[in-house]
Amino acid sequence: MGYRHWANVMYLSFLAMLGLSAGLAGPDHSISDTKEPGKHLLLIQPRNLSAGVFVLLPGARETTYTAAYQGTIGLRNYQRDEFRKEFPGGWKQFLAKGKKAASDHLKTLKPKYQRNSKKVIEYALLESDHPLTATTVIVDEFRDLFKETLGDQLLIVIPDRFTVYVFPKLASTIGEHQRKFMQLFGDAVYPASSEIFELTGKGLRAFGSFKED
Repeated sequence: MGYRHWANVMYLSFLAMLGLSAGLAGPDHSISDTKEPGKHLLLIQPRNLSAGVFVLLPGARETTYTAAYQGTIGLRNYQRDEFRKEFPGGWKQFLAKGKKAASDHLKTLKPKYQRNSKKVIEYALLESDHPLTATTVIVDEFRDLFKETLGDQLLIVIPDRFTVYVFPKLASTIGEHQRKFMQLFGDAVYPASSEIFELTGKGLRAFGSFKED
């Protein structure tokens, strides 16, 4: 046996350690292979794109929370059997962990404020390339982040996973940006919602839609 044979043996052994084959990776990836923080991804996305384990947001018709995790080649939705195995406490257990992950991500974000010609703040913008950016709207600290600048009653638009617009409910200019939101949502690779949400002390709830009738 020559050097080339042993090199091939060592290469195949290395692939086996990674759980791969010499060809393409198989369709089933073990959840236990994912890193712990990536197992609790609570995504916000359109109902027609949701699969596996998901629930509608309060008051929403077209937007869901979807249970996902970081797989070997990208984000994957939990299927019901694997979800039950991973979270014996059910949706409540997953939701608590998902909100914690979103809360940790919120701490890394810094709002950008858009002002009008009179230097009055019209809205705040949160952006990042992390898929939990949209999900930060559900954590308790989110409302506190904007209380002093936008008030304690907010209107929120999340056209895709990576972008959040936050308006004050009182004297809101949200209607002036309808076409922009429609384009962002329509062009998004990973859309989040075409609905507008209201955030108050009672929590987050669907308020309307920026889609044209």
